[in-house]
Parts: sequence; C-alpha cells; structure tokens
Amino acid sequence: EFNPEQRDEFCNTALIEASEHSAVKCLKSLIDSGVDLFAENQVSEQAITVANNLEVVTALVEAGSDINDINKGTRAKVLGYSVDEAPDISEEEFYQGRERVFGTSNPERANNPFWLAMVKCGGSAYHAASKFDNNRIIYKDGPVWSFDRFGKSITPLPDGRIIEIAGEHEDHYDPDFCIYNDVFVHDGQGNCEIYTYPRDLFPPTDFHTATLVDEYIYIIGNLGYGEDRRPGYTQVFRLEIDTLKMERVETARDIPGWINRHKAKYDGKSIITIEGGKLIIDQNGKEDYIDNEHKYSLCLKSMEWKRG
Repeated sequence: EFNPEQRDEFCNTALIEASEHSAVKCLKSLIDSGVDLFAENQVSEQAITVANNLEVVTALVEAGSDINDINKGTRAKVLGYSVDEAPDISEEEFYQGRERVFGTSNPERANNPFWLAMVKCGGSAYHAASKFDNNRIIYKDGPVWSFDRFGKSITPLPDGRIIEIAGEHEDHYDPDFCIYNDVFVHDGQGNCEIYTYPRDLFPPTDFHTATLVDEYIYIIGNLGYGEDRRPGYTQVFRLEIDTLKMERVETARDIPGWINRHKAKYDGKSIITIEGGKLIIDQNGKEDYIDNEHKYSLCLKSMEWKRG
C-alpha cells in the first residue's frame, strides 16, 4: 500500500518531489489526500521551498503553505523580475541613488531610477558595485542599496497587487549590510512602486511576519539593529493597503517579547496567532537569543496578547 508520507534517503516526501518536479496533478492529489504541507527534508526544505512553478506555488499557498517560504528564483517569477543580474542603469544614476534614504513623510514615494533598476534585475549590491564602483576604498560611502534581501515579507492582495516589506541585505560583517524600512507595491507584471518612511516612525525591520486582515497588513516582530531592540516588547505595525500609511500599534497583556523568524496565522475573524521563531531576551544585562517555545494569540479588537 502506498504511503504518501513515505520519505526517500534524503527525507523528501512525495509532496516535496512533486513540487520540485512541477508535477501539478500529482501535487494536487497529494494535497487533497491530506499530506503534511510542512514536512521538511534533511536540509529543512518544505514543498513550497523547492517549488519553481507558479501553478504549484498557488496550489500550495491555497492549501495553507506560507508564500514567504518560496525560494529566490520563484519569488522573482511571482513578481515578474529577473534574478542576480546587474542593473541596466547609467553610472550617473547609480551614484545618485546608491544610498539608502529614510522617508520624510508617511509614506514617501521613492522611485529613484537606481532602486527601480535594482528591483527589476534582482541583483545584489555587489552586482551594482562591481559594475560601477568596484574600487571603493573600504566602502567609505557606506552600503549600496539592494533589493536582494533576507527577512523581507511578501503579501499578495485580493486586487492582484503584491506587497513586500523591509528586510535586510547580507550579514552584519558585510560592507553592504543594511536593514531597511521600505515598502514595495508590485503589480506582478514587472512594475513596482517604492515607499519609504521616517526612521522614528517605522524602524529598520527584518524577519517579521505580515498578515493581511481586511484593509490592513499587521507587521509583527523584528530582529533589527541592536540599538532598536527592546527585550520584553513586541513590535507591531499596521499598514493600510490603500494609502500605504504606517501606524505603530501598542499591545498589552501576555506580550511575546522581541520576537523574530516566527510564523503567523489569521483565523479569519479577529485573532492572529504566532508561534516558533526566536526571542531576544535580557540575561543579566546581556542580550541572549533563544527559541520561542510558546504560542501567542493577538486579539485585534482589544490588542491584547494571550499565551497558550
């Protein structure tokens, strides 16, 4: 008898194999049979992680997989862009737009040519620097703006738009390391609008969750820069999807703490539940990074958390 949860020598399930090989009919049949969408292979890949076909992605997301777990190449397909290419831009436009700039209004439209070119090409700061500024002296001008990031959320909207929020480029030891606080509004056909915000309104944010609830996206959690971290506090923002206005939301009761890399789920009524991920805690005056072992539910009516 066929066991749909059986694994091969690499711990791949039938669903993971069907996803990787774009076997759409097989994949949908497995989903209908109730297989575990979140089963991982030996390198912690789920079916959604290895998907490279948009029909496969759609089927998995509709079944409950998290679109934030798609790989880099598939994400580019969803958005309508290229991957890992150098930007098609002039040297003058590169130097005019190479820096990260915080906004001065809520929001500020920031479609400078270099940023838009970086979005379309899917290249990293390194790709741009190699083309125009490969002889920087110890990166004296700071990091080059990059669309290629980790910890950047992606949220499809009912009207066909796709919103990405913030994220970081590279790790802290890299000269192009930067944590961003911007918002991208994509049409899925290769076109984009970019919005920035004042730093004191919306700080640099990465490894958060973004949950769509009616006309808002609730942005929960952050790893962020060291100076922005507040152990014991949970960062929550609300983005209005029509105006792109950002608003900080204060919450109470069983606050999870400085959480990041978690997962969030909306119950369709009034509760967002988060679980997993990591917490920054204060351990005798020093920062510690620990696993989050609890589930927390945020009531959107009272803005109060409940643990368990």
